[in-house]
Amino acid sequence: MEHRFRTSRLTRGNVVFPTEMVVTDRLVTRIKPSLVGRVEESISLRQVSSVTVSHGALFADVTVHSSGGTDPLRSHGLTNAEARRLKHLIEELQSNILTAGVADLSGLRPCPRCAETIKVAARVCKHCGADIPIELTEEAASDAASGAGALAAAAPAARDDEDWTWS
Repeated sequence: MEHRFRTSRLTRGNVVFPTEMVVTDRLVTRIKPSLVGRVEESISLRQVSSVTVSHGALFADVTVHSSGGTDPLRSHGLTNAEARRLKHLIEELQSNILTAGVADLSGLRPCPRCAETIKVAARVCKHCGADIPIELTEEAASDAASGAGALAAAAPAARDDEDWTWS
């Protein structure tokens, strides 16, 4: 999961080479391209202490502060809506880290017995040891229903053809 936020070319310092802020489930990165190369600065998502957004008439200045002693990541020229979305995304990923221990919850679900977070594909809970029921999709449920109907139709015919006696 990677979210990219590109600054507007209508702002100072971004006319030729716009700055990008990239948010992943591990890092917040500021990428500033130049004529010869680019400068990348990153802060671990676990070390982001705060995000400051200074809203203007059209564009906002964003500062991502670090608790790890590194310089903050500064970017100007994001639209106000993009700046709010960037701040909300970082805060959401940080709250996921605090509650579940990971930032990306897309491959996880709660255990039906103990409510601890487990993988979607898990068949046994690693916390309480409970068996996790397999959730059938609509396609699998319709296939099972049509298969059961075919077996039920075939079963009476098999009984009529054979005469079973018990001794």
